[in-house]
Amino acid sequence: MTLRNHCHMRTLGKLVSVGILFAGSMVLTAPASAQGLFGPGKFKIEQIDDRFSDAPTITFMGQNNRISKKSPAGGIYINGQGLYLEPLAIRNRVDGNIARVGFFFHNETELDTTYGSPNSIGVPQSIVFIIDGSKRVSAPFVQGGSAFGDGIQYNSISRSASSSLRETGLAYVSVEDMEAIAHAQSIAIKVEGSKRAATFDEKDIAKTFLANLAAFYAEKVVR
Repeated sequence: MTLRNHCHMRTLGKLVSVGILFAGSMVLTAPASAQGLFGPGKFKIEQIDDRFSDAPTITFMGQNNRISKKSPAGGIYINGQGLYLEPLAIRNRVDGNIARVGFFFHNETELDTTYGSPNSIGVPQSIVFIIDGSKRVSAPFVQGGSAFGDGIQYNSISRSASSSLRETGLAYVSVEDMEAIAHAQSIAIKVEGSKRAATFDEKDIAKTFLANLAAFYAEKVVR
């Protein structure tokens, strides 16, 4: 929901959990963000539930790390929708060493039968970071996809129906690039989707975004 079109948007339905492949053959379920009426929930770090898996790795992931209040359509979000970039770290279970690091991307938006999905980017394709105005880091998304919520809202005034829409992807980077991103003083980000791109200049980035990445890096990547 944005200030530009908030009069036409309905409450989000229940989000469908998204299964993603983190390492080897272990398939995990990434939890939906704890979205609030006025923004994302508090950032937190959790270990992915792997009690029923014999995978040789342990995965830690951040939650509620929204990139910006700016929407792809140019408006400003006034609720918990938006584009999120959750840091993740995968460690070997035996020795605790880092196996991979990266980001789980998800765009929490909706599709309306009257107004379409102006904040949808489609299936995520790639992401580019510009760190401190110079260093460039890019990565493709894997396991990209989209899923509708299992609830439909109907507006009797506009005679339209809407459903929540979640677009997801997984991007891996090197530990060195993760460190550079987490310790950046400023950052610009471009997310390329199959439908459109979303670009966030340094001034657009949420104030908590880099601080959350730095906290995750210090707690789950550095030993």
